[in-house]
Amino acid sequence: MHWTRTFRCISTLLLSLLLAGGAQAKGRIGSEDVLIADEAPFFGGIAVSADLVGFAMKAFDSKFANMEVAGRLNFLEKYFPIVELGIGDCHKSGSENDNKFEVTSPYFRAGMDYNFNKKLNGNRLFGGLRYGFSKYQYDFIAPDYADAVYGASKPLTLNDLDGRNQWLELVVGVETKLWSVVRLGWNVRYKFRLKQRTSQYGDPWFVPGFGKNDGTAFGGTVNLTIDIGKTARKQIKKKEIKEIKEIIE
Repeated sequence: MHWTRTFRCISTLLLSLLLAGGAQAKGRIGSEDVLIADEAPFFGGIAVSADLVGFAMKAFDSKFANMEVAGRLNFLEKYFPIVELGIGDCHKSGSENDNKFEVTSPYFRAGMDYNFNKKLNGNRLFGGLRYGFSKYQYDFIAPDYADAVYGASKPLTLNDLDGRNQWLELVVGVETKLWSVVRLGWNVRYKFRLKQRTSQYGDPWFVPGFGKNDGTAFGGTVNLTIDIGKTARKQIKKKEIKEIKEIIE
């Protein structure tokens, strides 16, 4: 009788330990499942995008527009090196005279965005920095230019005046997944000029890629993006999870 009671106690204790171990194993599987679901690949792929606002402004015959496309990489769903290429176009007439300013020239920007959203749910909250550069030629036309010596009015045309600008941009934006590899996002930018070199005959009214020529400027884009690669969360298949749990149980 004594050995029978002892055996029952030992059996009960072993059974309790096995059940506790199984429960802990299930808990570990659950936590690993969450960990795997929240893990992003080191290289998440590439994306190309176009700014819808710039092309729309050009289509509606705006006085000026920056039309651009961009390409970027994705590392760890956090770091996004990016290059933006575009063409700045401006044809402006004076409001009180017939003076005209014209420029059409390419520009480029390079920089990086950081995704502040810790959840891998397809939404991104960006903060970033860009370096911008544009080398361009601009025209200035004054049909009724008054001669400073003789006082007579005559047309003045200055073509292919050289200009060069460098600037930095602080960027804040959001982006979300629309369908499959298609994403939509927008951002706002604060720009400040680093260096400018223009003609002795006068500064340009508009700088391609920067905007209205001043020490600082605001801007923004609305980007339609094609995102290709392992940008979605890395997940273990549900079937595999079920098989593992069945083995443990």
